[in-house]
Amino acid sequence: MRTPQVSYRDGTISLATSRPSTDHTLGSLGAMLLAPCLGLCAFVPHGVLVRPAFTTRSLPAPSMLDAGTLLATTSAIEKLSNPLGDPIGAAFEFVTLVPQPFWLLIVFAPNWKGTRAIFEPIQPIALIAFVHLFIVVLSTQGSPETGTAPLDLFNHLFDPNYDGVETFLELATYKNFISEEWTHALIWDLFVARYIWLDGRRRGIFTSHSVLLTNAIGPPGLLLHLATCLIVGKGLPTETVDEVEQPPR
Repeated sequence: MRTPQVSYRDGTISLATSRPSTDHTLGSLGAMLLAPCLGLCAFVPHGVLVRPAFTTRSLPAPSMLDAGTLLATTSAIEKLSNPLGDPIGAAFEFVTLVPQPFWLLIVFAPNWKGTRAIFEPIQPIALIAFVHLFIVVLSTQGSPETGTAPLDLFNHLFDPNYDGVETFLELATYKNFISEEWTHALIWDLFVARYIWLDGRRRGIFTSHSVLLTNAIGPPGLLLHLATCLIVGKGLPTETVDEVEQPPR
């Protein structure tokens, strides 16, 4: 069995592996416990970079994600109670936490009048969509030093000459990019869940399991709903122009 060893050289901490001897069992165990901690923290005090020796990908520079960011102790409640202190962070927490209790309504009480009052109108989802737009607009005013990813780096995602996964991992070191992408995904999940719920109510199809899966992993929830529609013999949802009420001529 190989165990990690930690070495320091030229201001950089590296992780390597070597075969342990029987005389250093406790030391090897300590290294095994220490390695995950070092792997989770890209930076240690005084800006010392942690770079695993077994990977070719460099971790972010201090200007992108510093130790203060990783080791921050500010709670979501503190950010929400003081939105001016960290507007993007507060918006992130709002979109992440506030809608979650309402998911329970369309999962466990889909036919309750309170659920219908909240989810039938589009305005509640539009409200959190505006919060996401706030994150996007505020992020464009920033710089890499303040957490906004460079536009040319983002463009690499759509350039076949670059590794898309590695590019996304690098983008993920920027706070504002993560805030935008996460809230983006959450809002679309809720939008799709509402569509599933509305289709179920309109055609009398059970949707709680599909909505719950949408909340958990997104698109597979929609696939589960489509499969349910076919299994119960209701067919796939169809919305053609002819079915939409036409304006008077």
